[in-house]
Amino acid sequence: MPEEKTEEILATLRRELEGKNVLLLTPANVFGERIIHFYISSVLENEQDKKIIWLCLKDSRERVLSRFTEYGFDIKSFLDRIWFIDVENPAIESAKNTLYCSSQTDYIKIGSHVEKLFTDYPESLLVIDDLNVLSKDNLQVVENFGKFLTRIATEHSGSIISMLNKGSSAEVQNTMKSFFDIIIEISESGEMHTEIGLKTLDIQYRVEDREIELEYLQRKVKKDRLKILIVDDEPDIVDLIKLSLASEPYDFLVAYSGKEAVEIAMKELPDLILLDIMMPDMDGYEVVEKLKKVRATRDIAIIMVSAKTNVEDKLKGMELGIDDYISKPFDKREINARIKMVMKRLGWNPPETSE
Repeated sequence: MPEEKTEEILATLRRELEGKNVLLLTPANVFGERIIHFYISSVLENEQDKKIIWLCLKDSRERVLSRFTEYGFDIKSFLDRIWFIDVENPAIESAKNTLYCSSQTDYIKIGSHVEKLFTDYPESLLVIDDLNVLSKDNLQVVENFGKFLTRIATEHSGSIISMLNKGSSAEVQNTMKSFFDIIIEISESGEMHTEIGLKTLDIQYRVEDREIELEYLQRKVKKDRLKILIVDDEPDIVDLIKLSLASEPYDFLVAYSGKEAVEIAMKELPDLILLDIMMPDMDGYEVVEKLKKVRATRDIAIIMVSAKTNVEDKLKGMELGIDDYISKPFDKREINARIKMVMKRLGWNPPETSE
């Protein structure tokens, strides 16, 4: 299962990051470097027409290739799709698919090589292996160089990925971030966070026996007001719940059928769903099953509110992944307490309200 989840997340990242400039903001360890090698090997394996342009600022071509092996990624069969821009070393013979510059700050030569390779291989992915190397130079010069690279990549429908140490100064971080569309923050505690358009991805990572495992983290709710979807085919029940919770920091959406509930949930992405079981077109269990199959909705908290009180009914809901169960008729204090209990588990801190 971990391998399947890792592949699912990598496929999501490849799709969402396509054509975008991405910066990995990493702690001072080798994981950012490892994840770039991991991501590039995944691109090479799954996108057969994609070319990689690797700008060697930190490591030489030979060292980059040895790191792929060291981290357990076999890219030998893809070497004809990787071009390197490396610092010239008179003691080492020129390598295949490699262009040379005099130093890591030979911006004119590097820029010329990047432009040539993007012209020859449009839609390529440019890897700048470590922006910390450039951060030691004059930031105005580095900013102009970064703007040039992003312009060239954009003009040729390509993209850029790089990494920067979190320990860099605020001035350096702000300068470097300005070149990128998406920032992926990597923490020491084994988590990755990024926002892509309207989507938020929180990912947990582990490294075991050189293998990287990725797993989605349940999204954290960090807002003052909750968006709650009430689903019940009886309008009086809907009105009662809304009236009972009117003084709370909740904004309500309403669905009067299971089908409507699924449509609204996928469109509006509420923080929590109060879901009746017995509905004519699609019962509550079917609603849960459909929402749990979709990445965008599978982590939405669900409390079933139903007149069905048998233990079997409650167990069925729990097995499908609901968060709590309230029996009708209910007390307004109970339903509010259970909402807050469930949402606190997801990191929500309710503001003080009057009873």
